[in-house]
Amino acid sequence: MDRDSLTTHLRQADPGVLVAVLAQLTGDSSVVDRFGPRITHVPDPPERAGVADAATMEELVTGVVEALDAPRSETALAADDVRLFTRLLPVALGSEVDDEFVPLLLEQGGFQLSQPTLPRTVPIPETTNVAIIGAGIAGIITALAAADAGVSYQIFDRNDEVGGTWLTTRYPGIGVDTPSAYYSLSREVNPEWTSYYPQGAEYQSYLVALADKYELRERTRFGTEVEALWWDDERKQWQIHAVDRDGNRDISYATAVVTAAGYLNRPRWPDLVGRQSFEGVSIHSAQWDPSLDLAGKRVAIIGAGCTAVQIVDACVNEVEHLTVFQRQPHWVAPRKRLTDDVPEHRRYLGRHVPFYANWHRLKSYWATADNNYPVILRDPEWARDHLSISQANDVLLQMCMTYITETFGEGSELAKKVTPDFAPYGKRIIRDPGGYYAALTRDHVDVEASEPAGVNAKGIVTQDGRQIDLDVIIYATGYHLDFLSTVDIRGRDGATLREEWGDSPRSYRGGTVPGFPNLFINSAPNYSPGHGAGANFSMEVMAHYIIECLQLMALREATSMEVTREAYDQYVAEIDDAMSRTVWCHTPNAHTYYRSGSGRVVVATPYRLVDIWHQHRAPIEEHFALS
Repeated sequence: MDRDSLTTHLRQADPGVLVAVLAQLTGDSSVVDRFGPRITHVPDPPERAGVADAATMEELVTGVVEALDAPRSETALAADDVRLFTRLLPVALGSEVDDEFVPLLLEQGGFQLSQPTLPRTVPIPETTNVAIIGAGIAGIITALAAADAGVSYQIFDRNDEVGGTWLTTRYPGIGVDTPSAYYSLSREVNPEWTSYYPQGAEYQSYLVALADKYELRERTRFGTEVEALWWDDERKQWQIHAVDRDGNRDISYATAVVTAAGYLNRPRWPDLVGRQSFEGVSIHSAQWDPSLDLAGKRVAIIGAGCTAVQIVDACVNEVEHLTVFQRQPHWVAPRKRLTDDVPEHRRYLGRHVPFYANWHRLKSYWATADNNYPVILRDPEWARDHLSISQANDVLLQMCMTYITETFGEGSELAKKVTPDFAPYGKRIIRDPGGYYAALTRDHVDVEASEPAGVNAKGIVTQDGRQIDLDVIIYATGYHLDFLSTVDIRGRDGATLREEWGDSPRSYRGGTVPGFPNLFINSAPNYSPGHGAGANFSMEVMAHYIIECLQLMALREATSMEVTREAYDQYVAEIDDAMSRTVWCHTPNAHTYYRSGSGRVVVATPYRLVDIWHQHRAPIEEHFALS
């Protein structure tokens, strides 16, 4: 490693992170006392950036360079020294950290793997095998957890490669609002992200690299659709009914099944009169054709959610004319950086300096996780007189309102069109990728604050009867909320999961349901983080819990475990009670996929992420029937 390059890049680093790195490299806790009081933090910009004077930075840079040059013992490199780690957290993250978060943060920073909870005095039997449905990020996480525990597994996926959504969805500008530094596996921190927010092709490459590294394809049946899962009570196993793309069907067996296919898989087309009659190109964002050229075209996009925002941002400079049909406005937060490009110093230091990328991953998590929890909780007194539901929620509302005013002008027609009439987080908050709001002000862009009245051969008819001639109609209209409704799942005595759930999917911890032994639903009802962090958090927590369940069966010499009806009902009741105090139950006018047809909120969790983490450390034995 070139010393001059290292020094140059270190001088641009976050000093709070450098304090943590130096302490871990040297194993010297006095580093915290020496430098901690000299570090301040900017509260608003992303990740609470650390600030230090020039002299302090030079001391830190020199210390890190010398530590990297010096021989290092195993003790000095102990990443899971809990006492030292706890002292480093406030300096690196920029805020005090309660003890309840420390073990979670050790894990989420990638400093240690998820730690076993139940005794390992009895091994999980070699005959145990797990069927994992889906080879996206959830399936990969589950497979690696099984491999760590020495459990045999097989992945089923209808596609020809790993990646799931990231493989199949390729619309222009595709990305995620979760920071790229965090949106990854905690065991596989990636220092090479080129954008602060993960873009589709780059994220797919990350998942492909994981499949390569861990040889996941050898245990994956690609091109295979799982049509049915039937519990065989005689064998105490699940039957997996699968069909390949040639129509060949077969049945295999597994001790346990983990569904890792998510709940947003089938594109939802709107029920518009004449939709099939359009003579131009009709395309859904979930089924994008990469060969589609929008240059010089008259384009309409139906939708104003995250997908539509990204497509508009990506294609506005190509099209001749763009009409945005905004069925309901979303709250849009401004980009807080001038650019989403990750600076070279951060990538360089992530590659060459131990722990640097880990701390940035942890800062990304901390900045977007439970610190954000108050924004979804309703304060009845506040909500009585405000559109927002609490003072914390109002801070976000005012930020978004300021962004609207600065972009469109206070009281302008466009400002009125894009301003929602519900509290922030009633629908998923959208982060402007950088040019969405600006695009709406362009001369060749029109915003229709309604759904189309209908479609005809030439284009779209508006609600007030105007004809808009088009070359391309893009449907950014989301997905059906499936929750396994496309798979024939039958538990004990032939009972179906569809009948158990009706129009309101629900589950106990681990995505378990009474009557369905050894079935774990990874993207479980009321399990998705709604206020912060990312789905990768809940996936890792779930994978840990599943292995603990298999371990409990081993300890009790059981072949099946099934949540009791009493525990299930009680847990769901507790969720509904907690949910009643959140924004999603107090913004009924916000159209959101978080609710099922029954109106019950079935996607988001009402709990803090740290609560979810602690709830899933190990199964509560008395809540299960083991046999």
